Amino acid sequence: MSKTLKKKKHWLSKVQECAVSWAGPPGDVGAEIRGGAERGEFPYLGRLREEPGGGTCCIVSGKAPSPGDVLLEVNGTPVSGLTNRDTLAVIRHFREPIRLKTVKPGTPALPFCRGDCGEVRLGILGAAASPHCQSWGES
Repeated sequence: MSKTLKKKKHWLSKVQECAVSWAGPPGDVGAEIRGGAERGEFPYLGRLREEPGGGTCCIVSGKAPSPGDVLLEVNGTPVSGLTNRDTLAVIRHFREPIRLKTVKPGTPALPFCRGDCGEVRLGILGAAASPHCQSWGES
């Protein structure tokens, strides 16, 4: 008895590239950059500012990135292991327009249980509730 497995696309096939320009004062980035190595996260985009007078984000080419997209590269420079401050420094270093490579974040394969018991345990997707914790298996 063999089951047919659905072949999943590799995350590299979902990478998006766009060129953005910031219409605002010099050194002001028209998007929030959140996360970073100091928080144990990859840098990711917050909201794109579109209000006049501030650092407005203008898409020059490509599809506009969404808030929450993980930032992989800025003009070919990998930023995936950098702190938030270093990521912002890389963005400010380059002249406009800036090429950004982003990817939508995926869901974790193994969710963590941080439930009533106070223990941190690895769970399995779809796991039934464990007797020690009411929230085991929930994500």
